[in-house]
Amino acid sequence: MKTSSIPVLTYHRVAAQEKIDPQRFEIHLRTLAASGLRSLLPGELSKAHGGYVLTFDDAFADLWTTLFPRLLAYGIKAVVFVIPARTGDGPPRPQGRPAFSGTANQAHQAAAESNAPHSAFLRWSELAAMEASGLVQAQSHAYQHAMGWISDTIQRFHLPPAAPGHWSLGQCTHGDVRAGIPLYLRGSALAHRLYHDDPRLRDHLAAWLTQQGDAGRPASVAAVSDLRKALFEQVAAFKRSQVDGGRWETEKERRQRTLAEMTRARAALVEHLGGRRDELCLPWGQYDSVTLDCAREAGIQRIYGLERGSNPTGRLGWIINRFEPRPRGALWLKSRLWIYRSRIRSAIYCQLSRRRKP
Repeated sequence: MKTSSIPVLTYHRVAAQEKIDPQRFEIHLRTLAASGLRSLLPGELSKAHGGYVLTFDDAFADLWTTLFPRLLAYGIKAVVFVIPARTGDGPPRPQGRPAFSGTANQAHQAAAESNAPHSAFLRWSELAAMEASGLVQAQSHAYQHAMGWISDTIQRFHLPPAAPGHWSLGQCTHGDVRAGIPLYLRGSALAHRLYHDDPRLRDHLAAWLTQQGDAGRPASVAAVSDLRKALFEQVAAFKRSQVDGGRWETEKERRQRTLAEMTRARAALVEHLGGRRDELCLPWGQYDSVTLDCAREAGIQRIYGLERGSNPTGRLGWIINRFEPRPRGALWLKSRLWIYRSRIRSAIYCQLSRRRKP
């Protein structure tokens, strides 16, 4: 029976310490293989009357060292969305053992702070080896997968280890991760006009915290709360004596930066792997009208988000909806494939899901 919608699944890192471990992923692969649906690559989507797409965001090295042999065993195709800034050189690593022992967040933080390739992510040689099988295709996840400040209002402060900032802090501050610096609302750099905070205020707060000695290293929730109050008082005192040096980037700057991020990623993929690289997975699924305008200008032919919903066969949209499998078993995944194979069922399910949210 022809289906009217194409389910698109998205995984991130599959590892023992993550939400989906290899044993659970094996159950999911077995379920997909037994579903009777055909796995698809992007070039097959426009003419497909059924099937599903398996995607992996961030291009963690585990895809090569652990998961690729299982994809081969089942003959299942997959799309991997690559962050070129984190993709390294060198020969393919041995399969069957982890390339990185930390968590996904630790890998993201280390790569973001160094702004360089990292062992937790795939190498170009590994991507090329997987593509040679005909089962895997690499596409863009933006060049740096960066976050930035999207508000000029201080939310809290970076107070490690008790209350550290998000792993993306170094991206938001151009590498400044000193204790005491202010944290603002963050968001995808591809989806927002960014705020550049005053580095003099960061200097002032970091220096003040250092002067506090042991009191500047809170060990309890109460100590963190008291320290935050004191830091907000320092912010107020600083702004009474200084003109705020923070600034919002202009719309022109934002467009130039966004377009450069997209085109640079495409160029890196073509340089190392050749072929057509005109699909873009949006970091964190975030976008606005400027993001879409820049994507069109950059030659992007299809965008992948993180909104759940249908992908109608015969009139597939420019933005592909995806769902992220939970760490559940075969029955759960079978039910989601059944839901997302139908435009009507997926519409009803998504509407009911939104109503259940507080």
